[in-house]
Order: sequence, then structure tokens, then C-alpha cells
Amino acid sequence: MHFHPITIADRPIFLKYFQDDRTTCDWTFANLFCWQDHYKMEWAEWESWLIIRCHLNGERRIGYMVIDIDDSHPYSEIVPLLAQEANAHGHPLMLVSFSERECGQLLSQCPDSFVLDRNRDLEDYVYSRAELAELRGRKFAPKRNHVNKFTRLYDYTYGALTRADFDECLRLESVWRGQHGDSSDGPSAEQQAIRHAFDHFEELQLLGGVLRVDDNIVAFTYGSRLNDHTFCTHVEKADTSYDGAYAMINHLFARYLPPQYTLINREEDLGLPGLRKSKLSYMPVNMAPKILALHLTSDMRDILHVWQVCFGDEDSFVHSFLARYYFPDCAFVRRDGGHVVSMAFVIPCITELGPTAYLYGIATLPGYRGKGLAREVIHEAVAAARNCGFAAAMLIPADPALKPYYQQFGFIDSDIPVIFTNELDLGTGDDTRNRAMVAPFSEGIALPDEISCLASL
Repeated sequence: MHFHPITIADRPIFLKYFQDDRTTCDWTFANLFCWQDHYKMEWAEWESWLIIRCHLNGERRIGYMVIDIDDSHPYSEIVPLLAQEANAHGHPLMLVSFSERECGQLLSQCPDSFVLDRNRDLEDYVYSRAELAELRGRKFAPKRNHVNKFTRLYDYTYGALTRADFDECLRLESVWRGQHGDSSDGPSAEQQAIRHAFDHFEELQLLGGVLRVDDNIVAFTYGSRLNDHTFCTHVEKADTSYDGAYAMINHLFARYLPPQYTLINREEDLGLPGLRKSKLSYMPVNMAPKILALHLTSDMRDILHVWQVCFGDEDSFVHSFLARYYFPDCAFVRRDGGHVVSMAFVIPCITELGPTAYLYGIATLPGYRGKGLAREVIHEAVAAARNCGFAAAMLIPADPALKPYYQQFGFIDSDIPVIFTNELDLGTGDDTRNRAMVAPFSEGIALPDEISCLASL
């Protein structure tokens, strides 16, 4: 397989593969082209398959989007090649942006080879175009109120987004960034994607709209065709000093979309609370999942076994943990006969302590306890965290009786409540028992009254 950057000239090739059963924003050529710099996307064709390689979590993961041109070839013919390709880059194989149907095919064609992760933060919101255009009924009363208020307050016009508007839209995007607390001088990844879209607006066959007040653009939006009946909104920006600008641009754009589109995909919320609240307020008719499939290595299989024996968690939780947080350099293990029998994981987090190493999943198989294996992996994990420049390490004892044991590794019996802000709960499963012991790596670190923990990878 020979991978290439995505160019405008490649669009006809991609469209051969993009069938009408695609439901998520990842499968629009415009998104792939405009975001390729940020995700370091490249593509290749192999026999009947289109493969798109991308980098996730910065450089921490490589993911592969794969499409068979006529949905007739089994995944078993492409998976060995992709696993070899991923391993050559030092990564396990991860297939991304799968639908539930595709996951069923993958598991049946490659049995016992993959675990799946369905992340709510990545699911696309799909809306009825008619509902957004008409805003009828009690459930849309708040949106109608915003639209009506905007109509009363401002002398506005609405029209199609054209090249003549691009410079002013970019200035508005900078205003929007300032309103959302982004003071950086350089362009954001989204702004770079918007520039790519504007540079190739016609070739990408984008459709957009602009909302003006007193002849000044106060909101703009654009997107592209996802399938024959679904339009995907890629960008929507508004100056929030104009009351109701977001509701108005959303309403008008839906009203003036070509009538063939009965559904509008407005992409994911990335787990951002404010964005989630906003997207839910428009009453989606369904959510379109983007499921990850992680190819199991021998170590992963061993870790699954140790986890189930020691913790008994649901398979779906352990599978999601592996897909999101397992990296060989963050897993500290001891083996017997080549198999993992004792383990501990370091999850990089952002907390009030600064960059924090969260020790998690510390476990030893029953037949290997009392041999000092857990002591070895904890010592190794703490030393690695210190050497990597973390401000502190923390852990949550499963039982208060374990506190004296962890104190020998430098953990203080601080008993600080922990709140996890990621979609996957990395605590004990009982919020009242999420009480952290902390090991500061330098003097002068003040221990907070409460820790808000965001896994940062």
C-alpha cells in the first residue's frame, strides 16, 4: 500500500467508495480534505479497498478508515495487511469510524480478533431538516423565542455564502475565538480547516449561508452532501453579542437547503458540556455512532484476562479502556511464561495538581500474589511518571485498608474527592469512594480540596 496526501483531484476516486448508507461526518470528502493537516491523513487503494490513515490523540494512535467499493469483500482479506502496516509504525491496528453494521461484519469475519469502543463523545447528531426549518411545537418554543427576538431586535438579511464573504467570515471566526477564551496568535486547527474549505469552496461543492445585520456578517455556516438525503453541517459560527444569532443562522440555513435533504448531520460534541447542551436542545432524531475497533495483541488478551479475574468489570468497559488508554509505554507488567500476570497502568491526566500520572488497574492474578510483583510494577510506574515530568501521581485505593501499603511508594493519605470529567468513568464506580492518595514529585505542591481529573492522553 502506498499512501498519498489527499488532493482535490482525488475527489472522484473517493466518491466511488462513498455509498449512501454512510451516516457520519467522517465520510464526507470535504471534511477529510480540510482536516487532513491536523490529523495527518493520507490515503491508499488496495484492490477493492480505500484506506485512509490518520493520527489520533496527536501521535499516540494511528487509525485506519476502510471502505470496500461494493461491500462484497471480507475484512479478513485486508486486516492482516493493515495490522502489518500499523505494526511497522509501532502501533496496534485500530479501525475507526465504523457503523454498527460494519462492526457486526468485522466480528463475524475476524472472530476473537477485535474489541469495540463506542464513545458517546464522538457520535454525530442527526436532525430532521423540516423540524429545524419550521420550529413547530412546544419542544421548539425556546428556539422560536430566540428567532423571534432576533427578528425584533435587528434589521437582518440572509443569503448564500460566496467568495466575496470569505475574508469577513474569517474575521468573524477570530471574534468567535476571542469570545470563547482563545487568545492564541496562530491559527487554530479549525481555522486552518476553514481556510482550506474557502480556498476550494467550489471544487468541494460546499453550500453555505451568511446572516447580516446592518450589512455586517454576524453568523455564517457551510457544509456538504453526506448522502442523497442527508446534508452535513461542517461549520457554524456566530457573534454571540447578537442575541439569538446562532438560532437564526441554524433556522434559516435549514429553511433554504435544497429540498432533497430531509436530514441534517451536525457532527459530534467532543464531550464538551456546553456544546452537548446546545446540540441536544435542537432535538436530534437519532445519533450516528463512530465505533473504534482495536486489533488485539497477545498482551491485550492477557490484560483482559487479568482484569476480568481481578475486577469482574463488564466487557464493554474493559474494551473501551484498552481502546482509549492502553499504550505499551504506559502499561507496567510482569509476566510468567510469556503471559501477563501482574499489571498497573499510568493514565496522563490534567488536574489541579498540574500534569498528573493516575495509577489505575493495579492487579495481580490470585496465584501470583505475595511474590512482590505488584510492588515492582508500582515502583516502576511511579519512577516512570517522575522521570516523564509529571507534577504528581495519584491513585484511588479500592479499599481503605490498602492505604498503608500505598504510603510506602510516597502516596499521602490525602483522601481528596475526585471527579472524573471523561465520558468513561475511571473511578471505582461509586462516587463516594473516589478518594485520592497523592504523591507530589516536588515541594510546594498545594493539595486541593477536590480534584477534577481529565484524562489527556
